[in-house]
Amino acid sequence: MAAPRRALLGLTICSSFLCVAPAIAPAQDAPAAVKAGTDAPPQLWSDFVHYVRIAQVNLALESGKALLTASDSQLLDVIEQSDVADYDATLLRAARIEPLKETATALLAKIQTARIARIREPDRIAADIQRLAEGSRANANATARLRAAGQYAAPQLLATLLNPQQKKLQPYVLAAMIAVGRPIVAPLSAALPKLEPLPRTQVAQVLAEIGYPLSLPYLKLVLEEPKIDPNARTVIQSAFDKLVPSSGLPADISAAELFLTLGQNVYASSTRNASGTDLPSFDPAMNMGILWDYTRATGLVPIPLPGQIYGDVLAMRAAKQALELRPTLDPALTLWLSANLRRKNRLALLNGAKDPSYAAEMLDPQYYLELAGPMRQREVLDRALDDSDTKLALDAVAALADTAGGASLNKGGSTVQPLLRALSYPDRRVRFASAFAAAAAAPLVEFPGSHRVVPVLAEAVRQSDKRYALVIANDDETANQIRASLRDLNYQTIGGSSLAAVTDEVNAGPGVDLIVTKLNAENVDLLRRQTAAHYKLAAVPILALSGAADQIELDRRLGSQGRVHVTTIGTDAASIKTAVEEAAKSYRGDDVSPAEADQFAATSLELLKSIASSRSKVYNVFDAKSALLASIVDKRQNIAIAAASVLALLDDVEAQRTIADAALDAAQSDEKLRIALLGSLADSAAAFGNRL
Repeated sequence: MAAPRRALLGLTICSSFLCVAPAIAPAQDAPAAVKAGTDAPPQLWSDFVHYVRIAQVNLALESGKALLTASDSQLLDVIEQSDVADYDATLLRAARIEPLKETATALLAKIQTARIARIREPDRIAADIQRLAEGSRANANATARLRAAGQYAAPQLLATLLNPQQKKLQPYVLAAMIAVGRPIVAPLSAALPKLEPLPRTQVAQVLAEIGYPLSLPYLKLVLEEPKIDPNARTVIQSAFDKLVPSSGLPADISAAELFLTLGQNVYASSTRNASGTDLPSFDPAMNMGILWDYTRATGLVPIPLPGQIYGDVLAMRAAKQALELRPTLDPALTLWLSANLRRKNRLALLNGAKDPSYAAEMLDPQYYLELAGPMRQREVLDRALDDSDTKLALDAVAALADTAGGASLNKGGSTVQPLLRALSYPDRRVRFASAFAAAAAAPLVEFPGSHRVVPVLAEAVRQSDKRYALVIANDDETANQIRASLRDLNYQTIGGSSLAAVTDEVNAGPGVDLIVTKLNAENVDLLRRQTAAHYKLAAVPILALSGAADQIELDRRLGSQGRVHVTTIGTDAASIKTAVEEAAKSYRGDDVSPAEADQFAATSLELLKSIASSRSKVYNVFDAKSALLASIVDKRQNIAIAAASVLALLDDVEAQRTIADAALDAAQSDEKLRIALLGSLADSAAAFGNRL
């Protein structure tokens, strides 16, 4: 009996299956089962394979449709008992022939459904374990089915190994465990530290034979036990020594460090692939991860988890184990905090899905982050920025805002760097939240990068439909063409042939939302570096309109650098529109609602007023002057009033005159606004005298 191949759906198709195989059935007429309904399904399957291989499409279609009338279980029985090899290749070949596509796809689905259900049936697994000792052919077939069951066979295989009444069967069980391979490593590793000496050594030898270093932390955990059985130590040390070279880690690494490494690797893998499919013990058929737990009373118990949070839960488990072994291992705490927060954020997107691994007595993840203090919060923020994880970054900044005061910022150096990095983060919500946290901390001593806070506050004040673009091109004609296209997209523009030529306009303006350039690769890179050093332009995305050769060169120069977006489209409005929108959105993040924009502006104005009132020596409120002047005529009454109250605190002629112009504007019909503006004008005059 041919054992079913491990691959059934979605596997790489070997080129050999395209070759015509020898005929299986001699029949050339329509299948008898189709004609009279009397043939047994085995003949139908042979007919189907035969007709697919000789390209008799109509006859194959009739046989396939007849096969679909069988139950899932019956169909799988027929295929498993057939002498046909590479049946998966035959079905996949049929699925590429248009008339057979629907039928072949349906057959594949039925077979897969039946196969998944069958290989995991506890009774079937138990029976296969018993068959391991019934001769070589029975052993081979049972081992193949246990291999197909994978991790789901682990509980009964281990239970048999631990059962003193099954001693004769245990050598076969050990061989079957090795045959199952990697899928069984996670459950066996989870059980290893809690086993008695003899089964410990047996399981350790199995893990060594499988050769997958996932088990290294658990082996080392046992080796570090102060009262480990001497004989068990020898065997387990040998297993550890056999596995450690393939990991690239030093042989003297501790269990705590191994668990931390495991957690970091799992977290990174889940960052690259949020679906969890790259992780150990992930079940792609069910789209879930299996977390394994072991007690002597229950044996191995699978805990199914949504695939999207599986990696985070694995990382939390590894980090927790590392901390239990070494409570001072700070990176493990940072990992646990990051994974817990990301788990919560991802779970919120799953329409009510639950995490059975998170105990009911556990508190909200944000509580633990705030409890951990500013240093761990900054490390979580650093990780979020590295991973471009906007939600995690917002969590970290919120915790910093609640716990980190001015004294913390005054330390400068590495302690404040993540918050300063966040001021240039692509998503504006993170930029604003970081600026709010830095401003609210009210530091007394200037720190590196403190000059970047107020320009971001000014950007938050400007959250409205108005957008500003800076255009840099080789010649005026190109610059004017691009500016015209941007004006059609409701951008107000500044243009020139170099950054130096427009610096005064940029400094005097309220801010820039987008830089569009038509330059060669070398000058685009130069512009990127120049703007990165400019306090108003460091966080502004650059859209580079280039030729194909320049695009290749820019890719080489910039790599994955996120501020510069390169496109080879033309300079007409229709071509630019999509590129501009994509570049702006990728660096702004998702669009904010009007209510969010109002809140951003109001919060920023409140902080700017505090900075101006305190005569801060760290933050220069005049860096937001242009944005404040523009906001005096904002259609939002609360924003206009708040902007005027900040301007009233500036010892500046233009500020006082702008307030007066707005207050005395004959077209002003809002009496509440007029009265508020007159009040701010009076405050300005009282503080600085008559500048009108």
